[in-house]
Amino acid sequence: MFKNQLGIMISLLMPLSVLFADEPQNYTLDKVTASGEKEFQFNNKDFINEKDLGARQANQMSDVFATQPDINVGGGGMMAQKIYVRGIEDRLLRVTIDGAAQNGNAFHHQGNTIIDPGMLKEVEVTKGAANASAGPGALAGAITMTTKDASDLLEKGQNFGASLSSSFYTNFGIRENAIVYGRGKYFDILGYYTHQNIFYYRDGEHTFKNLFHPTFEDKVLGSASQQNNVLLKANGYINDKDKITFTYNLTRDDATRPFRANVTNPPASAQEDKVDFAQELFHHVDSNNNASFEYNHQGDKNFGSPKIKLDAYGSVRNIHLTPLFDPNNTKTADGQPIAEADFEGSTPRNIFLNNFGADLKISHPITQDYKNTFDWGLDYQNMTVMDKDQKIVTPEQRGRESSNIMGAYVQANYSVLKSLTIGAGTRYDVYTYFDKNSHNHVTQGFSPSVAILYNPIDPIDVKLSYAYVTRGALPGDALLIQDPDVIIDPHLKSEKGQNVEFDIDYTQEYFSLRGAVFYQVIGDFINSYGKDNVITPDGDIDANRGMRTNLKDKINIYGYELGATFNYENFMATFGFARSYPTVRGALIADTYELGATTGFNYTLRLQYVFPTIGLDISWLSRFVQTLDYRGYDIYNQEFSNVHKPGYGVHNIYVNWTPPKIKGLSFSIVLNNIFNKFYIDQTSPIKVEADGSASESINQVRKALAEPGFDGRFEISYKF
Repeated sequence: MFKNQLGIMISLLMPLSVLFADEPQNYTLDKVTASGEKEFQFNNKDFINEKDLGARQANQMSDVFATQPDINVGGGGMMAQKIYVRGIEDRLLRVTIDGAAQNGNAFHHQGNTIIDPGMLKEVEVTKGAANASAGPGALAGAITMTTKDASDLLEKGQNFGASLSSSFYTNFGIRENAIVYGRGKYFDILGYYTHQNIFYYRDGEHTFKNLFHPTFEDKVLGSASQQNNVLLKANGYINDKDKITFTYNLTRDDATRPFRANVTNPPASAQEDKVDFAQELFHHVDSNNNASFEYNHQGDKNFGSPKIKLDAYGSVRNIHLTPLFDPNNTKTADGQPIAEADFEGSTPRNIFLNNFGADLKISHPITQDYKNTFDWGLDYQNMTVMDKDQKIVTPEQRGRESSNIMGAYVQANYSVLKSLTIGAGTRYDVYTYFDKNSHNHVTQGFSPSVAILYNPIDPIDVKLSYAYVTRGALPGDALLIQDPDVIIDPHLKSEKGQNVEFDIDYTQEYFSLRGAVFYQVIGDFINSYGKDNVITPDGDIDANRGMRTNLKDKINIYGYELGATFNYENFMATFGFARSYPTVRGALIADTYELGATTGFNYTLRLQYVFPTIGLDISWLSRFVQTLDYRGYDIYNQEFSNVHKPGYGVHNIYVNWTPPKIKGLSFSIVLNNIFNKFYIDQTSPIKVEADGSASESINQVRKALAEPGFDGRFEISYKF
């Protein structure tokens, strides 16, 4: 089927080569994108580029951030993967794909950032509370994802091109990709399509058991994933200074999984809790649609001719869950109907999380090289969550939640001395939130930030930064809209985040070293799944009902990072180390479904050698996570429990070969988890039910998805 789809796509797009080939080659992209060589950074940032992603055959979030010791990805399976930056979940960060906001919470048992990594040109991660220009709601930082366009693939003097690639995964699936791209005098365009089918994967304990005749127990429950991914991107060049860009990307995942995509069955020896998620299989269809229109004006080198960027975007995420069993006639191990024993886990859902908005950013040069700038901007965002399969909608429960965010910011940076630069700014946002019970909440606040960069000698940069971020009340978990036992505090307050950080960078020709220490505090965190003493209409106290309210305790996160790189001729070695301590009431937090997770020390080691004469690139990546035993605090139940998270070391090899004598042909071999380690990422939630006590039977056995065992990935691609 895929071959037919691929053939049709190529046959439709190939005639465009004639159009592109006839156009003159006086292409203006370089003129349009040439801008200030230096940009003052308020925050600690990491950048991941497309070359790095391609060398690792990245096809999921865990691959994207594999080299970052301060970023963990928990969840195991494709749709369960959640990103944690310094232990804080991505829902507390400002996440965008080509400018389209990904804010919100569709389903707490699934990941919230969904995109095919093969589309990506760059990922920028801002750590700690972000500065004013990052946008609203960047409580713990920001993740900015930018997709490829034709100019990233076209070579100099080339007006049309295409590439085909085919991959096979031993654990266990296939991936097929086709890209067509071209440019004319005043435009360029790219079309991208990927079909990926992960039939299932095995964990490290079952990789080689019943190798050619796997049993049900050999396959990780819910690990299947069939995806179709599309990217369409076009740039129009009005003149040397003005560019418009249209982008549309789609990720659609289709699979059979348990209702809770991030859990699997415990070992047979631990079935005393009578939980069998294999009985509760659902047809999952998860899709993420993003469309954006962007206008860029380059500006000149004087203050009166600023750079202008205007974005308008829409993002629609849908989670459609259909039970493949009869909830009323399917029994639990103790004979109780699943519909009664597990209402949440046996109900169909058709959840939508929609974001629409626009951003205007203007940057005035104070100096001609844009080293010193004055920036300001305006933004608007609408967010709506709903469950279209909800059967009971009353005047008190309207079946959806919505919000509007209106904001403005100013910021500037200026070099007081050649060795000293100061940056400062603030934004002000107003949030309106109309909740499921028809209550209106209006929250607002300032978000100031300041940074001082000192360069005492040429190789050393020292930076001290502080940011305060206000995030107002927003729609909660869409899964809870039809839950009558979860009510909303009518007096919600804005969440507040503060981050103070000290960074130092030392860079020489062959060696670089960087370190950071930070302290972050989050106050008035809005807790969606916690229990509180709720007063019933009869005046009684019902301690079993959920209350979405501001957490009374502050969340304190402190930690440190260290990285070193040695680079000599064709050899490079990189070492990274990170640890963060998210605490409440003086104790490390037990895992949550909306805030964060605690991990042990994380170490990464990367070695790379390039043989340029034969086009061969070989690298080794190791990641070590230390065993963690601690007494954790459960923010939902306000209780302490003992937590044990085993450590692990995982090693990968990447081999990429581009034969110099065969232009356009390349081969890639990726050997992930070469020693077949069985492990569960420490940020994968331990508890099945977020608001359940650790003492409840369903939470007694860790059922988080294990990561894949040994996985060999083999890819051949041809670019022409």
